[in-house]
Amino acid sequence: MAKVACAVQYAHVQGILHRDLKPGNVMLDGRGEPLVSDFGLAKWLDATSDVTRTLTIFGTPGYIAPEQARGPAAQLKPAADVYSLGAILFDLFTGRPPFLGEHALAVIQQAAEKPAAKLRTLAPSLDRDLETICARCLEREPQARYHSAGELAEDLERWLEGRPIVARPVSPAVRVWRWSRRNHKLAASLTGCLVLGAAVLTWQIQDRATAREHAAALHSVAVEPLLDLDTAKPDSRSSATIATVMQKEFSNHGPARVNSLGPGASSGSGENNPAATAERRERARAKLQGTKRVHDGKVRLALRLVSMEDGKILYRRIIESDNFDQAAATAARSVAADIYGILSIANPTPAESMEADPGWRDQATRELLAAGRAVKERRTLVDLDRAIELFEKVVKAQPRSALAHSYLAETRYGRAFLSDDASYLSAAEASARTAIGLNSKIAQTHKALSLVLFQQGRFRESLEEAYVSLEFADTDYGGLPNSVANNLRMLGQPANAAAWYRLGFDLDARPGRNEFSLADSLADLVDDENAARSYLRSAALFPEMPEGWMGLCRLALLQKDFTTARRISSENWKRYNDFVFSEEMAAEVEFFSRNFPEARKLYEELSTKDPSGGGEFYGAMSYQSALGRLVSESDQESGKRLLRETLRREMEALQLAPQHPEILYRVAAIESSLGQTREAITHLRAASDAGWIDYRSTELDPRFDAVRNIWEFQQIISAAAARVKQMRLAAIDQQAIKQSDNNH
Repeated sequence: MAKVACAVQYAHVQGILHRDLKPGNVMLDGRGEPLVSDFGLAKWLDATSDVTRTLTIFGTPGYIAPEQARGPAAQLKPAADVYSLGAILFDLFTGRPPFLGEHALAVIQQAAEKPAAKLRTLAPSLDRDLETICARCLEREPQARYHSAGELAEDLERWLEGRPIVARPVSPAVRVWRWSRRNHKLAASLTGCLVLGAAVLTWQIQDRATAREHAAALHSVAVEPLLDLDTAKPDSRSSATIATVMQKEFSNHGPARVNSLGPGASSGSGENNPAATAERRERARAKLQGTKRVHDGKVRLALRLVSMEDGKILYRRIIESDNFDQAAATAARSVAADIYGILSIANPTPAESMEADPGWRDQATRELLAAGRAVKERRTLVDLDRAIELFEKVVKAQPRSALAHSYLAETRYGRAFLSDDASYLSAAEASARTAIGLNSKIAQTHKALSLVLFQQGRFRESLEEAYVSLEFADTDYGGLPNSVANNLRMLGQPANAAAWYRLGFDLDARPGRNEFSLADSLADLVDDENAARSYLRSAALFPEMPEGWMGLCRLALLQKDFTTARRISSENWKRYNDFVFSEEMAAEVEFFSRNFPEARKLYEELSTKDPSGGGEFYGAMSYQSALGRLVSESDQESGKRLLRETLRREMEALQLAPQHPEILYRVAAIESSLGQTREAITHLRAASDAGWIDYRSTELDPRFDAVRNIWEFQQIISAAAARVKQMRLAAIDQQAIKQSDNNH
């Protein structure tokens, strides 16, 4: 520090001299020796150094500026003195001049050609700013140095006082630190104020961030892929659009968080990762679900907001749009404000649901409803009759219970299905209509009406009611996919039906409950290998039910393997004699394999139990039509009388459901048995047009013996076979595309 102070003092002296001297003057020291010649510095600290004096150079080598060594003294400026001061400063701290050489000329040559060494390369402990000051003094170009010794002195004083130097400006943080060293008390006070202010500011920022996060969590929604009712597949693209638009709309009201849970999500990561999807769902307060379909030339979206806490429906809305491309965005904008308002409430009121039904709210009747549902699932005549009694008690106790009327309609429909008793079907329709009148905004009422319409052969109406049921459904679809699938199968669309059955497996808490229905659709497509797998799975999962072995028996029959079919039937049907279908299967095996005596025996037993039974089973075989054909083998008059009576009843049923493919088929079979070939061909073609595609049963059915060799009959069979093949190939292509998508 003392050396630097001395250098500062000397620099100040030189600054004064620069103001008084004129170029060409010579100043002498106290001994009369030259001190400065044309602003060149004389030796200051070591008078014993070698001095080279020529006509153009006057000074000590190693301390004179490069320009002083190159040119006449008359051209020197104050920058030369600054260079000499820098050399002296370099010597003070390193113990050597900036340049060294064997002789004076070598030193002068180095100064003229090379940059001076950095101060800290020789004295690493020195400060960087001091190195910078020294380096600026020793610049080879005069204009790059300090302009005067006074400027050098001022910069050295700045360094001594801990202030920023001019030669190298420092960052604001360093300026503050150096200022604080000079002003300890004031700096401490300001530091305390800053710390306190920073703490307050941090608390406010955190408080606002917490409030914002709380608001975002309150208004957090996970948008699940919509169920496309036209394809039975999830529509992730629409859900992603809804999430994007809702996030934008929510932001106009306040903080919010909207995530799409499907692939291609616009909010969140968008990956098809189950763990990531579950995490985003758990972080949401509610989830938005819904369906999508084309209805009357418009896109129809049914949306519902479900609480993640208790699964209750908080909001429902159905939106229709003419613009197919903008339907999802339009729907999102339509519901965003309503949903944001609902989520702004700490405990929003649930929307109307099954739990609001008076029959469900009452403890006593709720127990009866639950018991009735459990009993009717067994699907035997005795159990269905018991379930009807239970539901009738609820209706009597709670006559305005739409739920009770719906369950009663479903059970009466099941009873009509098993017994073919028209009185049960009429009662079922009355109950379903009553339920719709009491409450048309719950899924159960539309589901019940869909089942009744199905039994009446009004499949397109039934399908529409099934779709409406899905639109009003809660998170549990309760077998609705199977209702859709059953209608599609009757309409001659087994591939679409299979897709819905598979969807039903994904949504059903009891996997494989309707595996046999999927197998039936696969058998309709002549995909016997996969059908057999599904029948075996059904038999393994539900061995107490007969559908598994019956399906395998039917497959063998359609493949004309009568021995195997008879073996499967004989081994199983008597063990399941509580199910009327079991004996029907045994009778049909004997009938199609043309073991007429045994077939007649079985159909007579069935007819005794239920004279108007059959018709809803495989092959659309009513007991009386089969018996009429069998009796005709030995007694044509009695057989025809029986057939004519059966035809009369079927024609009455056809008037109520003129597009019912099974009724049309049964009429054609009876007319063929009566020898009415033209009428039989007409009704068979109508059945095919309405959706009948089970051509393999038709080829085996003895009732069509009279028309089997007519070319129109063969044409109908060939057309049905071609249509089935086309559907099977299309289904295979769809499966391949789906598998490819999954792999990618």
